Amino acid sequence: MVQRTSGFCQVIGVTAAWSHDLDYPSPFCYVHRTAVDHRTGLAAPTLFTYLMGSIFGYLLGSVPTAFLLVRWKSRIDIRKAGSGNVGTLNSFQVSGSKLVGLAVLALDFAKGFGAVALTSSLPGSDFTVVACAGVAAVLGHNFPVWLRFHGGRGLATAAGVFSFLCVPAVGFWGLIWVPGFQVTRNVNVANTGATLLLMVALWVVPGDYWAGLLTVSASTGSFRWFSTAALLVILLRHMQPVLQFMRGRNTHRDQEG
Repeated sequence: MVQRTSGFCQVIGVTAAWSHDLDYPSPFCYVHRTAVDHRTGLAAPTLFTYLMGSIFGYLLGSVPTAFLLVRWKSRIDIRKAGSGNVGTLNSFQVSGSKLVGLAVLALDFAKGFGAVALTSSLPGSDFTVVACAGVAAVLGHNFPVWLRFHGGRGLATAAGVFSFLCVPAVGFWGLIWVPGFQVTRNVNVANTGATLLLMVALWVVPGDYWAGLLTVSASTGSFRWFSTAALLVILLRHMQPVLQFMRGRNTHRDQEG
């Protein structure tokens, strides 16, 4: 259950409170994997929980859906065709199939949503554990170990993550993207502009406003920091095509979102 916890923790009947005979807390709370919040009765997150959530998020995000579906459909390595990006638009352009493009979009979205939704059910999982899984999923999509870290740009996967944490953030991004694309006629520039403005909005818009939009129990500060981390991972993969656009070398290879 995703809920921030605080207070003492109880492990196998031993409470991590100050001992009557000792001048230090009981060490059991830090050794055992399953800790329980003494006040709420809920499992508290441990290092093991953070590691499991992050590893699970990365592995799920790293599934190269565009690579697999394009290889299955057209017998082509998507990394060596079109823009070379392992993403939705390039999968459609390379395969020539709208069905493949839509399937990649849906599956990449599901990777992000699934990473945070499933991690939220881990014992002792709170917002920070779920957010770590979400950032790791975007990281895995953009830099999958299976393709020698040559992946996509993380937009669909991040949309899945934010759809679980804060749906309005996805809508805000889309509203900014449309006029950005109409002005520049470049997908990557529109992606970058919308991502940057969403990042600014996270810190400029009052925290109480974001708190009312969150679909999970979390502090505004935690949401801001983890969202910024995910957006930075997206921007990292957009740097090269945007720089090429700015230098006047915008070619067909740069038109991948």
